[in-house]
Amino acid sequence: MILHPEYQVMAQKEIDSVVGDQRLPEFEDRESLPLVECIVQETLRWRSGVPLGIPHSVRKDDLYRGMLIPKGSLVFANITGMSLDESVYSDAACFYLERFLSKPAGRGEPYFNNTVFGFGRRICTGQYVAENTLWVAIASILASCKIINTVDEYGNIIVPDTTFTEGLGRILFRTIDDLYL
Repeated sequence: MILHPEYQVMAQKEIDSVVGDQRLPEFEDRESLPLVECIVQETLRWRSGVPLGIPHSVRKDDLYRGMLIPKGSLVFANITGMSLDESVYSDAACFYLERFLSKPAGRGEPYFNNTVFGFGRRICTGQYVAENTLWVAIASILASCKIINTVDEYGNIIVPDTTFTEGLGRILFRTIDDLYL
């Protein structure tokens, strides 16, 4: 919201018109707050919390487009690559609130299908908890706060850097036996 204060104002007006100023948004208000929903969806698309997804192990040799993927190989779903694919999302690197509002004229964006949560039978079991938590957090913050930039000691506005950074992460896989204490 710091990068797009106009979106913050639009969403706050929507919340005020639906909820008023005597309570915070509730899940029952969700369908009446499409701008907040778009902020959630665009946030998930624009900056995934798991850029390469969770690695999966190939159970048997497989061929993909003529390339052998041997049994036991780790495969990753490039969530960031899919979410920022210019052939699917125009101006994919930009945060565009209206992207998922009834396919605005000339944009034709598909509804984001939450590939950030994985696919098929291995999809994240916490998807709905995560989406609902993100929705209520964003809606509550927008209903009660004005998000603004901070300034440095000289009064210059500090704009956050949103570029991806490289780093190492670690995912620990444990067998069912490790769960017993």
